[in-house]
Amino acid sequence: MADQQLTPGQAHALFDILAHHESYAEIQALKEAETIATFGPPLEPEQKDASSSPLIETLLQRFILVLPGIRDVPPEFWTRNIKGLATALDDVNLSESYDKGSIGIRKTLSTAIAAMVEYVSRGTLGGYPKAEDSRDRQYDTSNPDDVIDAWDDFLEQIIYGEMIYKIFTKAAETDQLSDHEPVVQAAHEYAIVILASFLHYILIISPRGQSILPLVIRAHNLAPYFLIRQTLKVGNAASMLSGMVKLVLAKMNMGTVTTWFGGQGSDAGMNLLQQIISTILNSDSSELKKRSVAIEKDKEAPNKEVLELLRAYGSMQAEEQRKYRTESEIKPDSIANAILSQSIDPKDLSEKQHKLCLDYVAIQLAIRDREQLVNVLCTRQPDLLTSSIRTMVGAYEPVIRALHQAYDLSGGVSDLEAFMTDFINISKVNTKDGQSKTPFVEDYVNLLHKHQGSSHRFIHQVLKNGKELSLWYREYADHAAKQYKQENTQKSAGERNPSNAAAGDFTPHLQSLMSALSEEDRSRVLREVDKHAEYLSSLTETSTSRMRNVVRHVSENKSGMSVGPGMFLSRWQALMDETLITPASPEGPVRHGKDDSVKDATRIDTDGAKKGTAETDVEVESPQLTPPQVSNAVRLLIPGFRDTLRKLGVK
Repeated sequence: MADQQLTPGQAHALFDILAHHESYAEIQALKEAETIATFGPPLEPEQKDASSSPLIETLLQRFILVLPGIRDVPPEFWTRNIKGLATALDDVNLSESYDKGSIGIRKTLSTAIAAMVEYVSRGTLGGYPKAEDSRDRQYDTSNPDDVIDAWDDFLEQIIYGEMIYKIFTKAAETDQLSDHEPVVQAAHEYAIVILASFLHYILIISPRGQSILPLVIRAHNLAPYFLIRQTLKVGNAASMLSGMVKLVLAKMNMGTVTTWFGGQGSDAGMNLLQQIISTILNSDSSELKKRSVAIEKDKEAPNKEVLELLRAYGSMQAEEQRKYRTESEIKPDSIANAILSQSIDPKDLSEKQHKLCLDYVAIQLAIRDREQLVNVLCTRQPDLLTSSIRTMVGAYEPVIRALHQAYDLSGGVSDLEAFMTDFINISKVNTKDGQSKTPFVEDYVNLLHKHQGSSHRFIHQVLKNGKELSLWYREYADHAAKQYKQENTQKSAGERNPSNAAAGDFTPHLQSLMSALSEEDRSRVLREVDKHAEYLSSLTETSTSRMRNVVRHVSENKSGMSVGPGMFLSRWQALMDETLITPASPEGPVRHGKDDSVKDATRIDTDGAKKGTAETDVEVESPQLTPPQVSNAVRLLIPGFRDTLRKLGVK
């Protein structure tokens, strides 16, 4: 039994389990100051052997730190600016979804990032399988099966063939997608559908989506598009760059005036970017404070002592809050009762008062979060945000100069503004006349089709007129593609390498982890792995079916898909569904993100209005596709998996 080999399906499922849980664990751990202090390079250059986030660090080293521009930033950018910002955000102890009774924006975005990290990491650790050459095949972008097959063939040619060179060469010659090879056109359609599915999910399906949209609208309305366009029209690149930096980063204070007369400049005050951030967040705070006052004035509101105890909870240290949270989970009892039980008897509260207490805690935490974000990003001294942007501008100056010469940046800003306007209009569930509408995935596909020409023109002009810029990014694309090459590749006749169903180059490491387990533990893990393999197979079938439907609908000018393709959407949804949430009633059960009451609370915007409609509350995955329990695999193998990641390091 000890020498039993994992089947390809088992290796693939086990790799998925470990990468999924490690990705989310590392993203979650970033909110701890200790994680930042032990992250390793580039935040801690001296700590190279025992990173607290080996998966994220590996991806940073392989993909981010070698990007043109970023590779030229000085070490102090990471050790002082980025580490300083991350530590500052950790120190202010932003609130947890558990306490607020809903899935917050940070939780929504962190789970999305974790899902992306998971897929990228599996690809670079296991590699992409090499298949039989299919370059003579023809593809029809209206044929769903052709679109699906084209994506796999496209990636294979990117990694193992000359597709990168062909794309760069052809894009420099033309901005017409129809001039590219059929496989590129069909793969482009696949990418469009996946991106549309992602946008549709985060703004329409996600309960938090319609609360995120007002933030996007405010930022769009506050963005000085006209001033940016006028500045970008300046012919001299140095003058243009200086003008943009002054427009976005110059601070309006007395120090700004005195510097004109040779005085010492000041870092106090806020620049335009910070003004936009603070305006949006302070607007939210104002609405939340109105709701807070309404609760305090409610005839059935708890007394001032109760409200003061609840208000003080947000200012407690993270460790102290964690104790209340643990108490709430173990009993179980609501977080409001856990807070109050140290001073008064929560049983004296009526049902209405208990509900008001939960709302009051959530509102106070939301107000504090926004105040702390404004403090860290906008008013904190030293101003690490502005310093970070200035450093990035300096590092990207050669890229910006080349872009300025190769492309009409002013026109590009107009294209961006037009896209954002259409994007916002499509994403609104409630129209001006009070009617509700349900945007479908196909609506977002059509939106991307409408505006794809502007991105194609941008790419064409840059590659045609910016030879040096083209070279930099082609070299980077070659480097990125190499990260997905498998060390041992064998072409298979008519199908992809069987390792595609396994874990590629990472399979031997998984086998080693399994071999180290006792026979009893190995049997427990394999039972979970087999169930997870069935789950992944069902997800693949469901996602493929949705892809076929969307492609078919778009080609026939139809709509109606309320959920788009993409296995990552189901994994993302699973992370949010598993989120623990405070009980809604005294001594009630701990809830989860998938509960209806939590979804309803998540739709409540800062002004107290419910965003979205019942029509948008659709299931990303059917009940039979609920992720199976894999606690034994995680408990027994994650420590060894993390050690393996540290040993592998950077290729």
